[in-house]
Amino acid sequence: MIVTRGLLSGLVATSLLLGSSDGRAAGGVVGVTVASAQVTVAEPALLPVVLPDLSRMHEVVQEQMREAYASLMALESGERSLAYGQLGTLLMAGEYLAEAERCFQNARLLAPDDFRWPYYLGHIYKNTGDLTKAAEHFERALRFRPTDLATLVWLGHVQIDLGRPEVAEPLLTRARSLHPNTQAVLFQLGRAAVARQDYARAVEHLEGALQMNPAATMVRYPLAMAYRGLGDLERAQSYLDQSGGRAGAGVGVTLPDPLMAEVSTVLRSPQVYWDLGLYAGATGDWPEAVKQFRNAVQLAPDSPIVRLNLALALNRVGHARAALDQLEEAVRLDPQLARAHFVTGTLFERGGRDREAIDRYTRAVTHDPNLGEAHLRLADALRRTDRFEASLSSYQRVLELEPNWAEARFGEAMALVRLTRHREALERLRVAMGFHPEELAFPLALARLLAASPDPQVRDGQEALDLVHALTEEHQTTAVAETMAMALAERGQFAQAVGWQRVAMSGATEAGHSEVAQRMAANLALYELEKPSRTPWRDDALEHRPGPTVEPGLLGPPPPF
Repeated sequence: MIVTRGLLSGLVATSLLLGSSDGRAAGGVVGVTVASAQVTVAEPALLPVVLPDLSRMHEVVQEQMREAYASLMALESGERSLAYGQLGTLLMAGEYLAEAERCFQNARLLAPDDFRWPYYLGHIYKNTGDLTKAAEHFERALRFRPTDLATLVWLGHVQIDLGRPEVAEPLLTRARSLHPNTQAVLFQLGRAAVARQDYARAVEHLEGALQMNPAATMVRYPLAMAYRGLGDLERAQSYLDQSGGRAGAGVGVTLPDPLMAEVSTVLRSPQVYWDLGLYAGATGDWPEAVKQFRNAVQLAPDSPIVRLNLALALNRVGHARAALDQLEEAVRLDPQLARAHFVTGTLFERGGRDREAIDRYTRAVTHDPNLGEAHLRLADALRRTDRFEASLSSYQRVLELEPNWAEARFGEAMALVRLTRHREALERLRVAMGFHPEELAFPLALARLLAASPDPQVRDGQEALDLVHALTEEHQTTAVAETMAMALAERGQFAQAVGWQRVAMSGATEAGHSEVAQRMAANLALYELEKPSRTPWRDDALEHRPGPTVEPGLLGPPPPF
């Protein structure tokens, strides 16, 4: 199943977004004369077809279209039906709709019983806004194939846009009886119900369509209109916000459409392969994305953006080394391509090569100072390698770009902790809790500082205990138990502190981290001696080592291209 972006209805088929047409339909004359009891059938009157200006197309596509045109011209008139249709699909894919229309009209005149030609003409007229002609041609196609899913759905779609939902519904109901689990059918039934102001039925259909693919944001706009019609304004506004507020925007719904799949893949163009790769990635089909981006690279080897996208797809299928090679070629072609430097940095970071990762992240933010992700990864790498002042500057840059970035707020506070600037860290954590009241990390870190900071002006055992008590109600983790022990010890309740510390150590052991449990024994010994901890975090704590898990051998030799 191949699908692409749809038009105003949100319906998605394997068509391109098409431009305008001259709107003229071809006519044909079949003459019959009777003389001496002999019947003669005249050749149909075909429309003249010439190639348009192809200068905006890739050279490979220009050659492809010229070859198809030459093949057409070399044939005898009666043998040209298929050749006209093939040229028409090429022109339609290239958005030369006036010329494509003439080709399909000629193909239909020469082969009037071929389903394909009225079907393609239906799409031509739909995309140029001539909905009456679109409906006529989809109806003609449906007479050849009364159970064709794509034709039923597209005809229903056009009838709704013509303001005839009562005509669309029987068509869509038939489509649903033949293919009950097709998202596009439910979506169009929902649109028809909205048009008829049957809002309860519309919600039923559209919620069903959205459940099939929650990423299909186009469903959300008519769903918002349905809820508004029911008087549920809160839910209507929620869906409207998620849709972007426009009836045609966002990710469309899916519809199996083999004929339009041919149109979307017929051109041997890097742009076509690029679009197919993007779609495959958006639907999670990363092997297909790799295939299409490789096709694009073969036709456009000097495009750094195409190589960057191939690298991203290769990384998704586990070919990190091959991805790295594509990234290196991308930055050779464009040394200022910040995103390629950034992605290269993530690969080095996963491979445990922090020095090289820091270098690539630095290049990324140099070429694009607003690339927040690169600033954040750079800050984490700098903090992980004990370059705390530099990391602090990078975290602060992230927060200038995006004040709500929770990871940056936590990283900033922990960089201050590593610099023993506990009062500033305390202040940052309190601010962060205001931005992110749902995040466990901030009150937990605040409680640790209040319980175990070596700075007496920072410590407040009772506030620490209050914070961690609230956390234990919902979060029974090793880290929470260890923090509870610190707070209890600061309050002088050493016997309870010993018990909580043992709970934390048991939790670490049961999780397979016996070495962590052994390091926790130092605080246990303090509590047994009735001494509080003055170390909120050990130097080897995970909080001080942000970043991905290192994958040994990640950047080994690449597989064959």
